Amino acid sequence: MRLGNLGVPQVFCHGNVQISRVLCIAQRLRSLYRSDPDRIACTFLAAGRVESITFGELYRRSLAYARRLGEEGVKPGDVVLVILQHTPHLAYSYLGAILAGAIPSFMPFPSPKQRPELYWADHQALFARIEPRLIVTYARNLADARAGISDFSVPTLVAGDEIFSIPGDPEIEYAGFAASPDDVACLQHSSGTTSLKKGVMLTHRAIFDEVSAYSRAIDFGPSDSIASWLPLYHDMGFIACFMASMLEGTHLVQLDAFEWTIRPHLLLDAMQDYRTTFCWLPNFAFSHIANTVPAQRRWDLSAVRAIIDCSEPCKKETFDRFAARFGECGIGPETLQVSYAMAENVFAVTQTTIGRPVRVAALDGAAFASGRAEPARPGGPQIAVVSCGPPLDGVEIRVRDERSTILPDGSIGEIAVASPFLFTGYYKLPQKTSERLRDGWYATGDMGFLLEGELFVTGRIDDMLIVNGRNYYAHEIEAIVNTVPSLLPGRNVAIGVDDPRSDATSVVVLAECVAGCDAGMAGREVKRAILERLGLAIGSLVPLAAGELIKTTSGKISRTKNKELFLERALRSAGASDGS
Repeated sequence: MRLGNLGVPQVFCHGNVQISRVLCIAQRLRSLYRSDPDRIACTFLAAGRVESITFGELYRRSLAYARRLGEEGVKPGDVVLVILQHTPHLAYSYLGAILAGAIPSFMPFPSPKQRPELYWADHQALFARIEPRLIVTYARNLADARAGISDFSVPTLVAGDEIFSIPGDPEIEYAGFAASPDDVACLQHSSGTTSLKKGVMLTHRAIFDEVSAYSRAIDFGPSDSIASWLPLYHDMGFIACFMASMLEGTHLVQLDAFEWTIRPHLLLDAMQDYRTTFCWLPNFAFSHIANTVPAQRRWDLSAVRAIIDCSEPCKKETFDRFAARFGECGIGPETLQVSYAMAENVFAVTQTTIGRPVRVAALDGAAFASGRAEPARPGGPQIAVVSCGPPLDGVEIRVRDERSTILPDGSIGEIAVASPFLFTGYYKLPQKTSERLRDGWYATGDMGFLLEGELFVTGRIDDMLIVNGRNYYAHEIEAIVNTVPSLLPGRNVAIGVDDPRSDATSVVVLAECVAGCDAGMAGREVKRAILERLGLAIGSLVPLAAGELIKTTSGKISRTKNKELFLERALRSAGASDGS
């Protein structure tokens, strides 16, 4: 039977074995080891290599890491950061930290496009705030870390198979087995750029309850399997794929994110070869796959029950294009689904109904621009908004105006969420916590509306730019632009512009130039600096004459107004743009 109620007292079945309810991750991992140790837990695919690991191997090797962490002085409640490339050691070290009673957190491994010393320098403020007890990484990273952080003093554990030479005893009661359901199990860091990452504290109970509710919503259980390229430091890859597959006892086929970006067909290969039933993708990934795989190639995707769009606003055009391209492969409109999710709620807040095409609201464009979701009128401007579905069991959603007044159905405002699996706060950021979490309600910063019990998300309030599933903050991009000598400091703005060719968001920088600047050279310098510091490839830099950008009444550069002027082609250029 499908589990679906992991957080509720019960006895459930795994294979032919009955297992008592568990409410801490360490106990669940041990129960899977005892009940079905030879069952495949995860298959890692990278560089043409295949490495499948069973639940028995996963448990024993994670215990070996737990033993080594204890030898390194890690105590219950200590924060352990995992900074590794795509190998099973990601899972072993992370779960080993949980078995040791520590609080682990995945962090992104340095991108090949980033300079290593800048990567580590950018993490300096984060390390100072969260004070990790230990970092699990590679020996070759340590020299880069010391080059980037002059006073780097965080202890490290070098990952490698030699850790398994002295295994952890499966009969020893490691600290993680004594964890309370309400203890913090892990930190899920936001996918923003480094200095603004916030460690979302998730308890064992919250993770179990969310996975249970979400599994019921999508009818997900041990007979299912997942194909994913998503990095584990992102909540979609971490919860929907890694953690849900482990807690539910399913098979996860995990691809390398960097490799998938270059060869997106690898995900389709995995879905076909392993007959996987579920996959989660940000919206841009649908277009990336459809636009880049060979037109003549076909895959047998008939086993796929759902490909769930999440992390970015879902677009009707994206689904239409994907279904048209892969209809002959077994992907119909009912296969393409949507979820609204966030780390602060562990993962999913809402989910569309599996097996039915998602609802698309055709709205009046003028009313929409004024904050109302009204049916489109014949012949008038229209906008199509895709439903994110109804809330999960136990989740409540409100839409509020700027005074926190609850708005009626069809009115666009800020989305607020209350649920049994909300996070307990941001790690060592009490002020940020109190700003967003009040009286049991989390203010998401997202805009949207409710209609007949379903949620429709329309955008964000703040300056966040979502590019390829990752969050970037405009003012951090602008701070980097300020360092380019040929551009006027403090006189630039970063905006997100939808690219209709790829259904992705492209970052455009509008920047005022000093007299006589070489706009082309400035654009290249800006692109290089942002790529090196943030790992972000911006679309273009648009050089502007001094004084061209519009300020708000408070004296700040107005992103909203300047974006409008840019789209209207109403800004006076100081030279040719370096790109579209």
